[in-house]
Amino acid sequence: MAKRTKKAKYTLKPQIKRGLKLLLILMSPILLYICYYAYKEFKAGLIKYKAFGIYIPSHYKVHGIDVSRYQQIINWKAVKNMNIEGVQIDFAFLKATQGTQTIDLQYFQNRIRARKADLPIGAYHFFVSSKDPIQQADLFSKVVQIKKGDLPPVVDIEKDYHQSSVKIRKNLKTWLRLIERRYEVKPIIYTNVDFYKNHLEGYFESYPIWIAHYTKLREPNIYKEWTFWQLSEEATVNGIKGKVDFNVFNGTKEEFEELKIK
Repeated sequence: MAKRTKKAKYTLKPQIKRGLKLLLILMSPILLYICYYAYKEFKAGLIKYKAFGIYIPSHYKVHGIDVSRYQQIINWKAVKNMNIEGVQIDFAFLKATQGTQTIDLQYFQNRIRARKADLPIGAYHFFVSSKDPIQQADLFSKVVQIKKGDLPPVVDIEKDYHQSSVKIRKNLKTWLRLIERRYEVKPIIYTNVDFYKNHLEGYFESYPIWIAHYTKLREPNIYKEWTFWQLSEEATVNGIKGKVDFNVFNGTKEEFEELKIK
């Protein structure tokens, strides 16, 4: 039998070793970043629903839409009856007013028909930061009547209208104070992530937040705990022509019931 020879050990050159170590050091933050967001998306449990036409996180159990005159005439009974693998429309926010004079053309019909379909509703005001907040609160108060089982009123603030952050917060505070006094419930603040961080972060902490964030398939990246998340503007819902905004509630069905007007 022939005598076996020892295999030569393969060793990397010192220059290659140093290069690999440096590459690992440089890549570590990127890998951590990728792993973190992969985990976030895995946690969200996003499921694509063909009927709704969007991805919906599976761990939220209360879903809803928000509408305005742009959705035109809505068949609210069809909206209420839509149920896809347990996902259904549990609430709807209706645009009521904007600025100091504008009333949404479909608000009254939406309110009547949504209530008739036994769908919980809330009303929202599109806030114009450059206009008198007292007049804006007066308009909303004259138009919107809240009943038992409705959701709290909402202020939609997403544009600065060339106003400073200080002026925006001052006017918003006035509107919120007047509406809270009028309806005896804390209004909900609707905004998007960028506007929130640029103008509202650290203020209005006692008010529920409804945050719009649908450019990426993950939860809103803000420090404050949010109540509603508008995750898409491209949803398809029975009874509505065209696309509509889709939302989830950050809580249980029991907590959602607690949010309603008593």
